[in-house]
Amino acid sequence: METGFFQFTVGNLQCTLITDGKHAYADPKALLFPDAPEAELASELAMHGISADNWPCWVSDYTCLLIDTGKRKILLDTGAGEMLPEAGKVVENMRAAGISPESVDCVLISHAHPDHVGGAGYFPDARIVMSHREWQFWTGSPTLPRLPDDFRNLLTGMVSSLLAPLRERVELVDGDTEIAPGIRLVEAPGHTPGHMALLAASRGEHLIYAGDAVIHKIHIRNLQWSPLVDVLPDESTRTRNRLLSEAADNRAVFVGFHLPHAGKISRDDAGFAWHQLVV
Repeated sequence: METGFFQFTVGNLQCTLITDGKHAYADPKALLFPDAPEAELASELAMHGISADNWPCWVSDYTCLLIDTGKRKILLDTGAGEMLPEAGKVVENMRAAGISPESVDCVLISHAHPDHVGGAGYFPDARIVMSHREWQFWTGSPTLPRLPDDFRNLLTGMVSSLLAPLRERVELVDGDTEIAPGIRLVEAPGHTPGHMALLAASRGEHLIYAGDAVIHKIHIRNLQWSPLVDVLPDESTRTRNRLLSEAADNRAVFVGFHLPHAGKISRDDAGFAWHQLVV
């Protein structure tokens, strides 16, 4: 998205991908595919033009999604805010797309990781919706057994500081929840316990916003390779399978926060395949 945004329609819904920026993650094999067999991972990386022996960092896209129903403007995730110098560009790119940030009346948070909730303060008048289970997990005593101690402590501290100012503004929902006609949040646990995805349908066309259920395109073909940051990896695998199956069955436009663009999902002999929308 050279311009910082990409617009498309799903039935009567006007949709805009909005880039919040990018971030470089060190040691991506350990972060993204900690349990992948070495030879199989090397083969998959080679298919994506990546050397298994020389992949020092993964530069991830941060991609928010805005849905304009004609009556409401609904934003999916808010980006990293001021946490990262190379991110926090969601408002700038929203304005570049001709959309006033003040016109956003609903912000849906897929989960409470800092790169998704860090920009919530940019939309002070919007209704904020997130999972009750997610809120309870992070405001209690979150267990993150897969993470190293320093990473765990950093993450929990950041989440706590970001959620505290939202307490009076956030609307907590339980289970699948209709947000607007044809648009609903659905439970998609695994990456975090209360992670949510969004399903939208209009005039026979479909859209799925997967949040972080799918972080890298390699996860589309290898559902069982859960990233290190997935709290419940077995549930992550089931969630990926469910969302990708629904995307393939309904020919839905598929969007993930860390994926570089919107795409379509198909089935083949190896499982699922990604087809990026033409820019």
